[in-house]
Amino acid sequence: MAAPSQEKLWTKSFILGTGVNFLLMVNYFSLMVVVADYAMKTYGAPASTAGLAASIFIIGALVARLMSGRIMDHIGRKRLLVVGAVLDVAFSALYLTGITFEALFVVRFLHGFAYGACSTTIGTIVTSLVPNGRKGEGIGYYMLSSTLSAAIGPFIGMILTSMVGFKVLFIVATTVAALSLLAATLLKAPEAPRVPRPQTKQHRIERPHLSNYLERSIIPIGSVCALLFFCYSSLLAFLTPFAAEQGLETAGSFFFVVYAIAMFVTRPFTGKLFDRRGDRIVMIPAFISFIAGMALLATVHQAFPLLVAAAFLGFGVGTVQSSGLALAVRITPDSRLGLANSTFYVLMDVGVGIGPLILGLAQPFWGYAGLFATMAGAAFVALMAYLLVSRPNGPMRRKLETQEKAQLE
Repeated sequence: MAAPSQEKLWTKSFILGTGVNFLLMVNYFSLMVVVADYAMKTYGAPASTAGLAASIFIIGALVARLMSGRIMDHIGRKRLLVVGAVLDVAFSALYLTGITFEALFVVRFLHGFAYGACSTTIGTIVTSLVPNGRKGEGIGYYMLSSTLSAAIGPFIGMILTSMVGFKVLFIVATTVAALSLLAATLLKAPEAPRVPRPQTKQHRIERPHLSNYLERSIIPIGSVCALLFFCYSSLLAFLTPFAAEQGLETAGSFFFVVYAIAMFVTRPFTGKLFDRRGDRIVMIPAFISFIAGMALLATVHQAFPLLVAAAFLGFGVGTVQSSGLALAVRITPDSRLGLANSTFYVLMDVGVGIGPLILGLAQPFWGYAGLFATMAGAAFVALMAYLLVSRPNGPMRRKLETQEKAQLE
């Protein structure tokens, strides 16, 4: 086996796959940040109903993630990616057709389904392309495409709708989806190894099993990451009103810029450190950084501490997400890599999805500062859970050792 430094990472397919993910997520973010506003201004919808037009997309994505691993096993990774990308283009174009308000919900759900299928599949393809000795580094670079899209997508959505209107945004979003489809057709996707299935009697209906839809081995580490993303959802939902309450609107508008820069700067070297020294050397400092960022955010009254908190949080979220995914794919056999990716992202989506709902009920009682302080405490619980899951001689360590031995054979 080649030394980690000699294993080729930047192949044509890895670059194309990372590009597919970037374009797919630019399409997602550019529409997500404006769809509620679009529903209110175009259809006169109340804020609560307009918000559902945004969140129903996530429901569609969750359904797709649960099904994608199983579908990949049946029709192949490349075929599912291309079919999903075609649907992504089609549903992006439908916003241009003047659909009814009721139809908007259907389109948003189906668009979310197409996005969920594509994002899960491209994640599976790219993680299978990364050499085993460079999983942390390769996945770190891959996840940078998500970081960039999270900064560029919302900017495109907000600037275009404010300057030239929704129609131009929909044209741009459709074009971006078409470019993602083009890149998807060009990449070469390694397929999962075929695993012999036990013979069953003719006409016998196969009973559904949880293992057909979820990869159980990654649920512990995925759940730890999901808890941190539950905490992270408080930023997505409440940072803007918190900044306004503190009179820090200008600094608040730069919060996610600093957050993204911290992710962008730290991910490459944390990925390399993950490969050379293991997960704990990077994930423990990342959890601590997130806790410190949330605790600082709960106390800020000035711009500079707010942006320092953004940097701490960006390093924490970015490192836990990429390293958590790298761990998940390392402990999973290649034949179940699709299920591992879909399971990991399902757990992330659940954490981010239920966070605003639960925390929105608590915020009137706790206030924004109390909410962020509580999230610092919840992140500490996530750190303790990670230390338990990653303990020496624990089940995850044994699975890692088993997979490493299998790769050497």
